[in-house]
Amino acid sequence: MKETYLTVKQLAEVKGCTERYIRNCITKEKIEAIQKTGLSTGQGGMEYRIPLSKLDEKIQVKYKRYLKKLQKEVEKQTQEQKIEENPETKTIAELTEKEKANALFWRKLLEDWQRYRGKEADNEKADKEFIKIMNIQNEDLHLSRRTLYRKRNTYIMEGEAALADGRGKHSNHSYKMTREIFDVFEYYYLNENKPSIKQCMRETTLYFEGQNIEMPCYSTFKRSVDKIPIAVKMYFREKEKVFIDKCAPYIKRMYDDLESNDIWVADNHTFDVMVERDGKPVRVYLIAFMDVRSRKMMGWCVTDAPSSDATIYALKKGYEKFGVPKSIYTDNGREFLFHDLGGNGFRKKKKEGEALKLPSILDDLGIEFRTALPRNARGKGIERAFCTVKEHFSKLFESYTGGTILERPDRLKKIVKSKKGLPNIEEFIEFVDIYIEGWYNKQPHEGTGMKGKCPDEVFAENMIRQRVLPKEKADLMFMRYAKSNTGMLKVGKNGITLTFYGKQLQYWNEALWKSHFGENVYVRYNPEDLNSIRIYDEQERFLCIAELKEELSYRASKQEVKKQQQQNRNAVKAIATNQAKKEIQEKDALSLLLQKAIKEESVDSAITPKIIEPVQSKEKSIKENQAGEVIALPKAVGGEGLDWAKGIERLKKWKEAKEVKNYYF
Repeated sequence: MKETYLTVKQLAEVKGCTERYIRNCITKEKIEAIQKTGLSTGQGGMEYRIPLSKLDEKIQVKYKRYLKKLQKEVEKQTQEQKIEENPETKTIAELTEKEKANALFWRKLLEDWQRYRGKEADNEKADKEFIKIMNIQNEDLHLSRRTLYRKRNTYIMEGEAALADGRGKHSNHSYKMTREIFDVFEYYYLNENKPSIKQCMRETTLYFEGQNIEMPCYSTFKRSVDKIPIAVKMYFREKEKVFIDKCAPYIKRMYDDLESNDIWVADNHTFDVMVERDGKPVRVYLIAFMDVRSRKMMGWCVTDAPSSDATIYALKKGYEKFGVPKSIYTDNGREFLFHDLGGNGFRKKKKEGEALKLPSILDDLGIEFRTALPRNARGKGIERAFCTVKEHFSKLFESYTGGTILERPDRLKKIVKSKKGLPNIEEFIEFVDIYIEGWYNKQPHEGTGMKGKCPDEVFAENMIRQRVLPKEKADLMFMRYAKSNTGMLKVGKNGITLTFYGKQLQYWNEALWKSHFGENVYVRYNPEDLNSIRIYDEQERFLCIAELKEELSYRASKQEVKKQQQQNRNAVKAIATNQAKKEIQEKDALSLLLQKAIKEESVDSAITPKIIEPVQSKEKSIKENQAGEVIALPKAVGGEGLDWAKGIERLKKWKEAKEVKNYYF
């Protein structure tokens, strides 16, 4: 006989105690139990299972009563829920005499069926014999096994009253669904919040409140909902993307008119695998470019975070092996729509004049760039390729996470916690390279235009023209443009300053600093080698290469400090001697000014006015008395009898003698 196991919670409810008490009894071996893992979300995913046969007989009897009580509660809740969902459900007292007789007949038939089944070991054989007997006794019955099961389920779920055939006998059968009522109901029902039929019925009733309009029954509304086209319900009750994916017509593309390297599509995929990086479990991503004609993976990059650098790396990896594509088709992800590759795409454009448009890497390579419509995953065939990667590659790892919570294996939590079974990120990248090159690109493909051939074969057959570049030029083409608010950078006191991951790097070139200080320039760099950068002027003409400037720590040696100071002195000296190199004769600036003034003074010509008008002072030298007689002004005190002419002559001689003395002494 199959053993029955109880959980800790079930046994606690049967005994009327706490779960903690049951676990303590199990720990002290008072209750026999089996440990099971992966059954609980608790610590370690471990739970106890207690065999019913190992418990006391009284507990076993209590458990059987517990099951019966639980079953009755479930049946009661189910019946109440059914009645709530279906307003037409009646009780046995509400039935007519004919309906009561019909319900009694079916109840008795079901009871006879169960008793007949008890006589036979084979239920299927018993059912066939019982149906045959009942059809002989009741010629108009036309009983079938399906009808028996349907009536039994109805009796269990809805009760005896539901066994009566009430078709056409509803008290509200005359209330029909009018166009006016249905339009209002449909307005409430076709909503993204996905309201239930019953909720929309209430809202419709409230809408027509006070208008003396009788509402149809629940089943009438339900039948009306079934008549609404699926596409209409999908569009209004689901997201637009769901409608497009499931209902909207799609464009079937032709592949036979394409050549290899005509179009590459790109996208990123989250691996459903946990890997280890620096001792921590992480998820990694795949950025890949696929040739549309052959479905061949051309270039890819595995990274712990999608970025523009990873995209350029994947593109460069594909080019180095198979040449430059004519066109690239991507979605609107940030890892593709960045400043120096694809621009903004469908994203919001910046205001005119807010930022200069940087030169594009794809423009330099002669690659046309296009983006898919937003929320249109089916527009890129690479999505189907990622499904193949998931099925044939990701599911092979013990640390497989599943695409959804329902797909997640129970063992994942234990593996992540113990870190056993997690591949190292470097190993995982190597596994991906081997899988794509040695397996994916060599498997037969049944897609349109593939004819059962593998991507490598189709790519080789349709390779008509290959666009290539010399390696030294290719390295230059794939260099990034440094980004700023204006699209350009300014040459400062320390040359050019770039910021990578929060750290500032300074690049110096003496000629650049001397000739273009304060000017705006374009800067290109190689993400894989940041030791030097290339500088271009506003007309995108190459100027020079600037080298990474070393930073000095507070513990730098004298030689390092001396080297840095010497660099600064050289820069100052270069500017200081700039004028001397032009061999200009030195002249005193004040002498030049006075010479010019004397020269201009000597050429001044006399001014001859046409009219000369004398100006007289208003001060009077005489004074009149009250009688009008002129009175002479009095002389200064002590000035009576002085000879002013002799005094002035003596003063001149004294001044000349003083000037001669100051000159010699």
